[in-house]
Amino acid sequence: GIYKYLLNADGTLELIGLAAVSNNPSFLALSNDKKHLVAVNEINIDGVGTVESFLVSDDSLQFISRSSSGGAHPCFVAIDDNGYVLTANYTGGNIGLLKIDNEDVLSDVLDIQQHVGSGGTERQKSPHAHSVWFEPESNNIIAVDLGTNGLYFSTLDSANNQLSDNPNKIEMKQGAGPRHLAFHPNHKWLYVVNELDCTVTLLTKSDNGEYENNASVSTLPTNY
Repeated sequence: GIYKYLLNADGTLELIGLAAVSNNPSFLALSNDKKHLVAVNEINIDGVGTVESFLVSDDSLQFISRSSSGGAHPCFVAIDDNGYVLTANYTGGNIGLLKIDNEDVLSDVLDIQQHVGSGGTERQKSPHAHSVWFEPESNNIIAVDLGTNGLYFSTLDSANNQLSDNPNKIEMKQGAGPRHLAFHPNHKWLYVVNELDCTVTLLTKSDNGEYENNASVSTLPTNY
């Protein structure tokens, strides 16, 4: 299920209770207006996972709809201010594009971006999409793939509800295994956390809008 907690001023957590029954939810996202919530489920239906939409109602979530995530074992979901929903499907090695309407009903999968290739370690024999992000103040989409050891940059065509073909890929250091990222408030820097070599990598945006791979810093102490 999906549970709600209260974060107290002293940093302690207080359980409010079960907000919604959901079968093996692995990640969730709340809309910026705090009215909608989407969650992905790893449980497969005919080889693919699902994404669910909920209406936020006080301390509970009202289930509205369920759709395919576009691939196997989704592990990440995001929603933007226009109602677009992105899923990252770990075993499927792809990302799915959906949309939620004014009634919180999810569309079927509108588009799928399939990643191909592999990395240089045992954990990277095939694509493993681990997260996917809406870039702030743009129509760009950034997908992080642990299995192919890189980030995929594409654009969202809202007129046709599609992701651009042939996304630009930035390679991480061999064996890094990128997993998640965070945007700096200046919207010019990206911090990518790499699961396999335990590092954080800085990517900086150039004047032409393209990101460049910069220095990486270990997350481990020197005597580890």
